[in-house]
Amino acid sequence: MIIPRPRELAVLGGSVAFHPDLVRLAPQDDSLGEEGYRLDVGPSGIRLTAGGGAGRFYGLQTLAQFGAAVPYGTIEDRPRFGWRGVMLDVARHFMPKAFVLRLIDLLAEHKLNILHLHLTDDQGWRLEIERYPRLTEVGARRVGSTGTPEFYSREDIREIVAYAGERFVTVVPEIEMPGHVQAAIAAYPELGNQPSRRLEVWSEWGISEHVFNLEESTIRFCQDVLDEVVELFPGPYIHVGGDECPPAEWEHSPRARRRLEELGLSGPSQACGWFIGRMASHLSRHGRELICWDEPDREPTPGTTVMVWRDEHAGRDRTDIILAPHTRTYLDYYPSDAPGQPPAQPGVVTLADAYGFAPDPGVRGVQCQIWTEYMPTPEQVEYMAFPRLCAFAEVAWGSPGDYPDFLQRLDPHLARLTAQGVRVGPLIP
Repeated sequence: MIIPRPRELAVLGGSVAFHPDLVRLAPQDDSLGEEGYRLDVGPSGIRLTAGGGAGRFYGLQTLAQFGAAVPYGTIEDRPRFGWRGVMLDVARHFMPKAFVLRLIDLLAEHKLNILHLHLTDDQGWRLEIERYPRLTEVGARRVGSTGTPEFYSREDIREIVAYAGERFVTVVPEIEMPGHVQAAIAAYPELGNQPSRRLEVWSEWGISEHVFNLEESTIRFCQDVLDEVVELFPGPYIHVGGDECPPAEWEHSPRARRRLEELGLSGPSQACGWFIGRMASHLSRHGRELICWDEPDREPTPGTTVMVWRDEHAGRDRTDIILAPHTRTYLDYYPSDAPGQPPAQPGVVTLADAYGFAPDPGVRGVQCQIWTEYMPTPEQVEYMAFPRLCAFAEVAWGSPGDYPDFLQRLDPHLARLTAQGVRVGPLIP
């Protein structure tokens, strides 16, 4: 019933009762790697050897999944991918802090080690920035919304990051730019290409045409924001979006065209790459690495990592690639083509599709995505995420095997999640 399945497992006859206090910890074995562990179970009890703190944590997670009786045998286990991520979109629909903490527990239980928070978009800005208070005063309130703005305070973020760290989960923030920024422009119109126009936080889905202008003052604004983000999120990576940036406003703005000439850029198609490059240089001065979504017409900026969502076969032996193909990892797509399901993003990713994802082992890692246009509540997020997230976790760990065997192990695993109060969606093989 273990999910993800251990990569090396030898089970013998007999079993031993499990309690965390009865596990004997052996001296650290560096050959296992920071996240690797070995379990030796026999008549004398349970011995856990790990390569580091994460390995000890994952070894105990495996033992807990066996339940009260752990079978005799040996498990030697380590992940294939160093980046095993889940992206949660809290911009389209805000998710309360308590649910984010609950999701971190679920990630840790599935040996996933990255929580990527999509904090800003056209429909909302969800992170307190002290230097620019209108980002949340205005940008965290949807048009027609009543009540207070919905966002995470600095203290909320510190709590989330600390809670995740105790469970060996790194929180990666995403601050979208230079597109997907209408909420920011609604708060500070001078960031847009028509500063005299007053926009509202977008109440629709899709891609807004409103993007940041190319002025040096806007670059400084973004750098100021990233300075506060770096302070709050101690991990090595900062995501800046960088995708789906319509060039129409730059094409039609006389000031943007002059700015392109000043910068020596051939046209608007080069502006997004220039913008990302400026942010990458700024983050490198903080000792951080920039991550952005892939764009087919944009060359990757040196020293950055690209999150590929269009092509599951991209990036063979590329350590600067994280695979996040929509055909395998978008959990906002319908889980089947059966009628009568709750509204979801057009498209289908079945449980078998998720389990059949075979990423190239040379990439840095893999990630699944929970976009929330059609998920206004935590309950709906869980309903759409599970059981497909279980299949993704096994792919990310690098131990997928026989699909019927996975389904057999999935039944008791889902029963355990349900007992924890997780609202699991229908099991549609």
